[in-house]
Amino acid sequence: MHSFYVMRPCPSMRFIIDMDGVLYRGNRKIEGADRFISFLQDQNIPFLLATNNSTKTRKRYVEKLSGMGISVKKEQIITSAYVTAEILKREKREGKVLIIGETGIFEEFRRIGWRILSYGEWKDADYVVVGMDTTLTYEKLKAGCLAINKGAKFVATNDDRNFPSEEGLIPGAGSIVAALEAATGRKARVMGKPNDPYVEIIRKILPGGDYWVVGDRVETDMLLADKLNAKKILVLSGVSSDAKEDVADIIVKNVGELVEIIPSLF
Repeated sequence: MHSFYVMRPCPSMRFIIDMDGVLYRGNRKIEGADRFISFLQDQNIPFLLATNNSTKTRKRYVEKLSGMGISVKKEQIITSAYVTAEILKREKREGKVLIIGETGIFEEFRRIGWRILSYGEWKDADYVVVGMDTTLTYEKLKAGCLAINKGAKFVATNDDRNFPSEEGLIPGAGSIVAALEAATGRKARVMGKPNDPYVEIIRKILPGGDYWVVGDRVETDMLLADKLNAKKILVLSGVSSDAKEDVADIIVKNVGELVEIIPSLF
């Protein structure tokens, strides 16, 4: 299934490609994902793999994709954890952060040289940074709540309520963020797609050209496309299993179908 709208030659194409639900579900590669990335590489079309998932490091994503036959460099990947660290580093050169999340967030804040607090040190936090956490405990929520109420800045890597796994949709970072918002009465500052910090980092890494956003979420990926003034490609292999034709310029079952479609865009 594919729908065509504005199709004019576009020699300066740049692709912004989501990963969860687009290239894979959990640890299972989505049909055609390796062919699609290989096609872009063979045609020298610049691309950036851009995920809201903050659980893994960029190096770990390179390894995961390699196991699926997809070869990319770390510099071709951004995560919401990477965006969060890059933006906050500009605001405060040396900070103290309480993290509710997984390895991806911890490693990004180690990279920028911030002190990562234990949950017992919540009183010292300048920021509370929240992302997906599959080992979430009441102790972590309690520490985050106390730190925010004491005045720490409340930042979310992303607020996706759920994300696609091999078993189906499971709770995402947004579910944890919502719990802390309810407990504190404070709204988190969100760094992930489709928010301005993420847009800023994309433009910094992959400047200029005609952007095409490939994603499986209307409320994040297609809105990100609006902010980038980009064309929209919605895949139905992830969160969105059905969609009205007016939500995107192209709608495909999976990214493998784009190998046949993209040449017609030049």
